[in-house]
Amino acid sequence: MRLLEEIVSLLSDKDGSLTDALLKTKVLMHRIGHKELAGWVNDELNGYTADRSVPDYRIIPIRLHGDISNIAWRYPGTQLPTGHLKKDVREKFRREKLRQSVQVLEQLSKGTDSLMRPVEPEFYAFLAKGGIDPSFHIDRAWVQFEPTQIVNVLIEVRSRLLDFALTLQGELGDVADDKMKEAAKGIDAPGMFTSAVFGDNATFVFGNNNETTITNSVTKGDFTALAKAFKDSGVSEVDVDELKAAVDDDDPQLVSETKKFGPKVKAWMNKMTGKAIDGAWAIGIGAGGNLLADALGSYYGIK
Repeated sequence: MRLLEEIVSLLSDKDGSLTDALLKTKVLMHRIGHKELAGWVNDELNGYTADRSVPDYRIIPIRLHGDISNIAWRYPGTQLPTGHLKKDVREKFRREKLRQSVQVLEQLSKGTDSLMRPVEPEFYAFLAKGGIDPSFHIDRAWVQFEPTQIVNVLIEVRSRLLDFALTLQGELGDVADDKMKEAAKGIDAPGMFTSAVFGDNATFVFGNNNETTITNSVTKGDFTALAKAFKDSGVSEVDVDELKAAVDDDDPQLVSETKKFGPKVKAWMNKMTGKAIDGAWAIGIGAGGNLLADALGSYYGIK
């Protein structure tokens, strides 16, 4: 289990490369037969494209600054007000979505000076009107945040991935790398990953690069919400009915105690994964695997 030990070592060392740990995790996903779980890992490695939803931990508060002047006075680097703006516009200047790759974020976090993103000049008059004295105008504007905020984002990624690696390590035990796939068949790796990385009973957006994006919101014991999540992602009525039968057949008490899906639900998940691979379920493989693990994990409240 050298690969998993290397990942744990990198993640538990504050100076260990998070990029290296993510790359090794991508290899690990293939080794244990769950490459469909690599969607989040790919997003963290490559960065989140404009059509991808950014996780909450990558959204940080920012401050709007600018150089303002009138015929007599000039105030450089002044923090500008945003309270006069409409809510949707105000958020653009109060929250920053960090879409960069982990490697880029690691480099940005090492700086000591504040980080800035320029604001387009076409916004200047709009920001000034109702926000500053009419005699002043904005010469230049930017949003500003600190490297320490990026450090916190990287800690979140490191901590979540470490939780998964440690849990998986505890379940697999001392097994050779070439035996990991066989050993992983008896554990709920998708449930572990979902719980560690995304948490329980929360709303997430899944997808991978140009694959279908899915929003899933399911709470424990709510099969109506579970059925809707799958139907909204293209799962047929027949397949949802089969899932209901599988859920009814499996012992919920046993699932709660073992934190593992029952045999009937596992069989249904394997069937749906096969449909995603074959294209019969019109959804990307990574997105489908994440949805299955998250939705069912939230339904059962598996941690």
